[in-house]
Amino acid sequence: MLNNKDVTDILNDLSDSSLNEDSPIIIKNEKFSTAALVFSVRMPLTGHNLAYASLLARMQMNASASYPTLSAQQVILADLYDLDFAVVPQLYGNKLVLSYIANFIEPREILDPDYNYERIIKILTDIIQHPSFDQELLDFSKKQLTDSYRELMESPANRALDNFFRLWYKDNPDYANSFMGPIEEIENADLDSIKKYAQNLHQAPALISGMARDKKFVSKLAEKGFNFAGLLDEFWSINNQIPAPKDVIDKVENQGNIQAQLYMGYGFHDKSMTFKEQAAGLVLVQYLAGDQSSKLFTKIREELGAAYAVDANNYANNSLFLINAGLDPTLVDAAKKIINEEIEKVKNGEIDSDLFAKAKKSIRNLRLIREDQESFYLAEILKKSLFVSYSDIDFSKLITQTTTKSLIDFTKKLSLNESYVLK
Repeated sequence: MLNNKDVTDILNDLSDSSLNEDSPIIIKNEKFSTAALVFSVRMPLTGHNLAYASLLARMQMNASASYPTLSAQQVILADLYDLDFAVVPQLYGNKLVLSYIANFIEPREILDPDYNYERIIKILTDIIQHPSFDQELLDFSKKQLTDSYRELMESPANRALDNFFRLWYKDNPDYANSFMGPIEEIENADLDSIKKYAQNLHQAPALISGMARDKKFVSKLAEKGFNFAGLLDEFWSINNQIPAPKDVIDKVENQGNIQAQLYMGYGFHDKSMTFKEQAAGLVLVQYLAGDQSSKLFTKIREELGAAYAVDANNYANNSLFLINAGLDPTLVDAAKKIINEEIEKVKNGEIDSDLFAKAKKSIRNLRLIREDQESFYLAEILKKSLFVSYSDIDFSKLITQTTTKSLIDFTKKLSLNESYVLK
């Protein structure tokens, strides 16, 4: 596990990297045996962009122009000591970021003269920049996604979440897709349309980031290897938050499930959610539904006698505080009453001080665990690059500074906009 000095050194290196300069942003890796290279492309979030990003991601993880078959690409990545390569669409409010993420063993860890930064980055840039547009590959990738989608939708919890967001964004359907975009767009995609989409990505704002022991050399290789016009554009975005809807929706659907899925969406009604308010929202998540000792889980279990699951999330970029529970269909109305009552209690200052302190401590402990993972620092680079004001934020400090008044002020800006139940 990394000690405090290790973490401080890495974060200081991240702070020292100017996020206003052109990419790449490679921070020095002194603590991990693996390095990472990430190439990210930013675009507006639309149903079309998400569907095609999901399809292109799957195609590029399967094959590329340089390695045109599934086996060929798998062999070359395995030859790089099982380099881990993933292409991941990520949602940040009204923005979509398509990230190509490669994790690989630092060359200094292996006594192999043929395994070096030059070869690794050459192979990665070839795969990322030169997709294969082959009908068989397209059909295979589409089938993978449609099979995954059907499997996801077989779960009542996933189906309920998908339905919830479709209602939440009924007036803005581009934001309504919670998984891989409209499945019909994926099914109807052809070679010409996916090729045009991939070509257009070269003009979208792009970012090179990562971690490496020889950060200057890797930066030089990556800068030389990637040839995207979008690298010359600013990657950051001024406004990513989607306002909460004004409508109030209360809907129940019956499918005869043994377990009901309850989703209660509280809109955050202000111009934007500040980072201080995001910290308060995170503490409220932990306070209400962080674990089995949290306020809602114990309350529902004590008063109703059963709760399969109780969870909460603060979707800051969506202006949404979401609480969901899986329980007996006959207990839904009683659970809704308890959830609303607990939100009102926080608004009125009725906060369990011991549970509040425990919630803050749990968040700090979870962060310590995350700081022992390379992915934490890669995510920090992306957030600091995407959100202009995030570069000056110490989120751990904001959690420490969060008070019960912070929770009161935060909940006073919440109002119930949607209650959705799938039975």
